[in-house]
Amino acid sequence: MKFNLTSFLLLGILIAATTIAVSGEELEVAQMKQAMLNSTVNLTTYSYSRYAETIDLYSNQSVQTEFAAVKTTEGKVDLANKSGYFGSRLVEAESGKTLLWEGYFINGSEYQKEGENWTNYTIIDPSSIMADYNEIPGQVDLIDLSNMTFVGSEPLEGESCYKLVGSPGEPIRKGMIGLQLLAAYFPSPFSMPKELNNLSFDIDKTELLNHSNIVLTAWIEEGTSLLRRLDINSSLTITPEILTVQSEPIMINSRINETTLYRDFGHPVRIELPSEAVEKASPFRFKGADWRWATFGTGRP
Repeated sequence: MKFNLTSFLLLGILIAATTIAVSGEELEVAQMKQAMLNSTVNLTTYSYSRYAETIDLYSNQSVQTEFAAVKTTEGKVDLANKSGYFGSRLVEAESGKTLLWEGYFINGSEYQKEGENWTNYTIIDPSSIMADYNEIPGQVDLIDLSNMTFVGSEPLEGESCYKLVGSPGEPIRKGMIGLQLLAAYFPSPFSMPKELNNLSFDIDKTELLNHSNIVLTAWIEEGTSLLRRLDINSSLTITPEILTVQSEPIMINSRINETTLYRDFGHPVRIELPSEAVEKASPFRFKGADWRWATFGTGRP
């Protein structure tokens, strides 16, 4: 999932603000995190590729079914020229239905293609749009505000990398679980509880934290401290008892596994807007994103 910390950053900082005695290993991890944060300051260009899969299992006394899909994404970022690109492909396992989504941010304008339909979005704050395409700072913040342990060094694409494993701090973890909870209901044959529909849901009054697991694994290049790979593996079990809601007896088991590789730092990148984008783009979004994109816990690729 392309993680954006905007909603959870202030809560997450509370974790870092707590003064505690640290061990040598914790100090070492803190130094790795700081070096990783520093590495984002001088970013100019990079590319990335992401592979994600989701499987949702649904069951009650009479129904047993599943939804499975795979999403692949390629992206390029040119911070010097304030431009970015992503191209995503989602394939639903059972039907084979394929969804395509592209985005271009060039010269202060954003164009997106969903299926065959182009939209030229009105941009009010270009810097915020560029921040969406430049995803590494958000991923680095996620690692920085997570409880990570150093587990050794490992080669990755010919480079020696430090490997960190851990889980998000509780405020961020709650946010990620909340997104996955909502996402699991999109393909569900069961109705969403009214507590989720009317946004009166309080995760602290449930047992979701005890029936979920999120594991982060990060590879940080030893020489440059650049983030080279991030895996996010999350699982969640949902029942009325766990949610503490009144509902028919059901069970949902949701799993999302995602791997993102970052490469080509400082290498020239070419981001060109297809001519058909200008020719065919509408100022209005012709068709909303298919709900299947949301099954990965985010509304964007």
